[in-house]
Amino acid sequence: MTKSSTRSRGVPPFARRVGWLAALATLAACVDRGAGPDPGADATLVARHALSRAPAELTPRLDAGFGGSRRAGAQVIYLGNLVDRDVLVPGQPFEVRHFWQVVTPPDPDVRVISFLRGDAADFLSLDDSPMRRAHPPARWRAGEIFEDPQRVVLRPDWRASTATLFVGMAPRGRHRRGERVRVHNGPVRDGVVLARQFAVDLSQAPPPPGTWRAVKAAGPIVIDGIAQEPAWQTAPWSADFPTAEGSPEPGGRARAKLTWDDRFLYVFASIEDRDVASPYRAHDDPLWKADCVEVFIDADRNQRQYVELQVNPWNAHFDSYFATTRAQPGDVSFDAGLQSQVVVHGTADQQGDTDVGWDVELAIPWAAVKGKDPSMPVTLPPADGDRFRLNVVRVDKRAGDKHPTASSWNRITYGDFHALDRMLEVVFVAPRAPAAAPVPSAAAPAPPDERAVAPAPGPPTP
Repeated sequence: MTKSSTRSRGVPPFARRVGWLAALATLAACVDRGAGPDPGADATLVARHALSRAPAELTPRLDAGFGGSRRAGAQVIYLGNLVDRDVLVPGQPFEVRHFWQVVTPPDPDVRVISFLRGDAADFLSLDDSPMRRAHPPARWRAGEIFEDPQRVVLRPDWRASTATLFVGMAPRGRHRRGERVRVHNGPVRDGVVLARQFAVDLSQAPPPPGTWRAVKAAGPIVIDGIAQEPAWQTAPWSADFPTAEGSPEPGGRARAKLTWDDRFLYVFASIEDRDVASPYRAHDDPLWKADCVEVFIDADRNQRQYVELQVNPWNAHFDSYFATTRAQPGDVSFDAGLQSQVVVHGTADQQGDTDVGWDVELAIPWAAVKGKDPSMPVTLPPADGDRFRLNVVRVDKRAGDKHPTASSWNRITYGDFHALDRMLEVVFVAPRAPAAAPVPSAAAPAPPDERAVAPAPGPPTP
């Protein structure tokens, strides 16, 4: 086909353009765009949530009026809400059901706004819901009462211990405080209704990347290098320590656990090592030049003022306090009062033989995390939700190697074992105590089949 054959002789250019546009429209109409919105489905949804009256269990009744005036009455009344739980958990869903009554239709350009706000910077918008899409205020009719259910997942990174639900109305495209539809009564703050307050259980929050939840020990711990107590059995293992960037590979994997109580921060590390050895046995010897485990703690998380603690297969200790960063020498006169025990699966005094590895259990007194600064602004023992930054480093020196290898809980570089900017963020979690069981009245003994029965005598449980 030649170029001239593509032209339409005798047809004005404007008409040709119109013809092309019509052809494009026809082609567009032939494209399968899917079923699209189903008005019938919207009508079914709206009918399902229409009510003849407000639920009797709606307590407290807020009856917050929007629009209109105090003298003429409100256009719309926010009756209140029902929720499926009063305690929220970051990362987990919950349901809130809002209830509305329409006195007179509101302005067609307004929309419902709602959000959760914490006591810090936490914020979660709840403006959207299936009911708001199917039945926006422009479709509301006088006399209607309906519910607006929302299934919501609280942000996984929520950090506040409370979450306050706010509900309001605002013109579309405008949502600032002074632009919101006026609220005539009810608990009001910044032009929106304070609709409900939730507690937030931060102890069950999922940790963000680079964060570890250290759960408070449920019972006593004996420092024996074995970690057989129930508190250790329920404490999760870390992943295998990644090798430091630029380091040779260590001779086996390493991993660790954390727990705590009102007296100590506990660390348990298990090291696979085919050649356990160290020549250092005295306190504050340079343990880092051979096999050892190092713990770095920046309690106030300011990337300065931290402590370095080390234990080696001989259960020798090294402890140092850095008043600023490692740009200044550490103060080795600092004594952390560290308690530890080591179990070597092999020998520690003979390099070049074949071993299995070694385990070390540490109890770090809370006062030690402040180093030589008793005024450091940290709560000890930590409160539920408090955070430290720390890292656990495994050093491995193999026979014949000039330099040791390194791996760590949160990955570091081979050039900086301290790596304050790469420390793990540890969240201290104190689980809520279970509610006490009611004490039966002496006047109303339990039925015979529910009374405690003494166990039959038998051999002691191992």
